[in-house]
Amino acid sequence: MLKEDPTFDIEGIDAAHKLSILAAIAFGTELQFNQVYTKGISGITTEDIIHAQELGYTIKHLGIAKRTGNGIELRVHPTLVSNKQLIAQVDGVMNAVMVKSNALGTSLYYGAGAGDEATASAVIADLNDIINNQTSNHILGWKSQQKLAVIDNDEIHSEFFLRLLVSDIKGVLAKVTGIFNDHNVSIEALIQKQVDENKNAHIAITTDKVSTKAIMSIKAAIEASDFNQSEVQIIHIELLD
Repeated sequence: MLKEDPTFDIEGIDAAHKLSILAAIAFGTELQFNQVYTKGISGITTEDIIHAQELGYTIKHLGIAKRTGNGIELRVHPTLVSNKQLIAQVDGVMNAVMVKSNALGTSLYYGAGAGDEATASAVIADLNDIINNQTSNHILGWKSQQKLAVIDNDEIHSEFFLRLLVSDIKGVLAKVTGIFNDHNVSIEALIQKQVDENKNAHIAITTDKVSTKAIMSIKAAIEASDFNQSEVQIIHIELLD
């Protein structure tokens, strides 16, 4: 029996395809799959999950499309969402789509996203739409109208979660917070876990809203320090408000 390759799911490629279609429908723009920032879940560790839970979050692999005054955001990546959010409870083969609109506000659509019957149902529905609209300029219920600029990931503003592994020596925490201060980034919450077998400390930090570019500068500064022991993990936080 042939085994299915999970790469498209684990690395977010399948979600990026779906997001580009949903964004085209929502914003009346052309498909821009090649512009979707895509990051998978293969880099998520047990430590990330534990620290996120202690801070009141669940890690979900989200596809996010937002329209702003500067264009649209198109991104797929692991994301921390509050445990109080309904989308944090979506597990297993279930999928959810959260939509925020001017008139309706926020709504959530929930259902099976995997399995033979669920997939077959979606394919048949798409074929039916194509057949019924074969003499029209509209395909699958939407028509490409404009090409909206996709905002570069470095310019996207978000709250962030950072996980560090540092030497457990006096003054390290002050040095870490000093780096954030040097970059004018506020720390929202900070927890430090017990040392590991190599006498290193695990630190988890959440920030105020800041650009991806700024948080990557902080990551580089920490990784260049003499107290750092591993690559700094960075995960977006979405408030979904």
